[in-house]
Amino acid sequence: MQDDTPVLPRLPDDAVAEILLRLPAKPLFRSGAVCKAWRRITTDPRFLSRARRHPASIILHTYLDAATTPRPRSNSNDTPAAAVEDVALDALPISLDEADRRRLIRYPKTPLAKRAHCRLLASCDGVLLFKKDDEWLYLLCNPIRRQWAELPRLPDECRMDSDPEYAFYFHQPSGEFRLLCCSLTHRHRVWYVVSTGAAGPRHVKANGVPADLITEFIRPLFSTTTIPVALHGNVHWPPLWRRFSTGGTQSAGTQMMAFNTVSETFRQMPGPSSTTPTMVKLFEMGGLLAAADFGEDKHVDLWFLEDYDAGRWERRHRVTSPWKHGNNRSVRGSRGLHSVAAAGDEEGNVILGNGDGLVVYDVRRGKTVRTVDSVELQKSTAFVSRHVFKGSLAQARHSCFVTRPPADFPLIHSWG
Repeated sequence: MQDDTPVLPRLPDDAVAEILLRLPAKPLFRSGAVCKAWRRITTDPRFLSRARRHPASIILHTYLDAATTPRPRSNSNDTPAAAVEDVALDALPISLDEADRRRLIRYPKTPLAKRAHCRLLASCDGVLLFKKDDEWLYLLCNPIRRQWAELPRLPDECRMDSDPEYAFYFHQPSGEFRLLCCSLTHRHRVWYVVSTGAAGPRHVKANGVPADLITEFIRPLFSTTTIPVALHGNVHWPPLWRRFSTGGTQSAGTQMMAFNTVSETFRQMPGPSSTTPTMVKLFEMGGLLAAADFGEDKHVDLWFLEDYDAGRWERRHRVTSPWKHGNNRSVRGSRGLHSVAAAGDEEGNVILGNGDGLVVYDVRRGKTVRTVDSVELQKSTAFVSRHVFKGSLAQARHSCFVTRPPADFPLIHSWG
């Protein structure tokens, strides 16, 4: 008599879910292909809400050699084309654990002169925003789910500015990814929002704050050295030092600009009390808006917005900088803050620095836990970017995102 009893009894769905939740995000995503039961479990919204997020990471640009690609020659005197390089985006955990470093995507690097250059503009909630210059095409890429989407094209007046993009954010009420853009039309600033759930751009009225004041505080995504940070339904730009009037009294200090993504209005708010606000980078940590002040070569001050409504900042930590002083390799170099990392994770780690030196500081223990003298070694091809990657399986389940092979993606060579 044949025994039909399975070798391993089928576990309850709750037990399977608890086991799967211990997997990293990418294997967890793929585990749904094992069987129908696992597919049902891993697509359940309740499961996805608990699914492990990728550890917060900084994005590295890694330049890879590719085979020489010959280009057509107009005559025999033309010289062969140089080897074509690929660019890979790698996610390095803030803890600097190389074992968890992972490749997100790989795409071709095209010279700017050809106007076909693809630029990484921003990263938000596990989605990367690219711009294809020659077509004014905006592409959203979710490397964890291997999905992508296109944003609606901008109106012609926006294309008159080389960098009309000012903020990329996730709109929680609608579940849409949105891009805030601006154009100068007849000497007037016109604001637009383009989103994954709309047929085209939508005009935004920047009520309450003068347009000149807004543009004084905020800069386009690509041309600025630091990117805005989204928190509590608002997008925040780094501070500036300015004089202002309060209750008829003239004062001076740092001020910031914030954009409410729900009411779509701008407002001013206090910034950290830094004497070098142009050297401040904002980041989010533990539900608080934080600021890293790189104004001094020997240390980095960490500020936290303790009371969001009152605009009260507190300097909590002073971190010894990772650079060797006197070698002109600090953030005051030619690159400034453009390739400087400042980010925090859920474990209390803060990473600060650039390719010339990185430091990991534990805010819970109040001490430095790791330093790296150089990420960009002389023969290395990896470069620290200003972008932070935080992804999870629960992100980007929008109907506008599609899953297609790399060959169909208009930019990518391969997924990670």
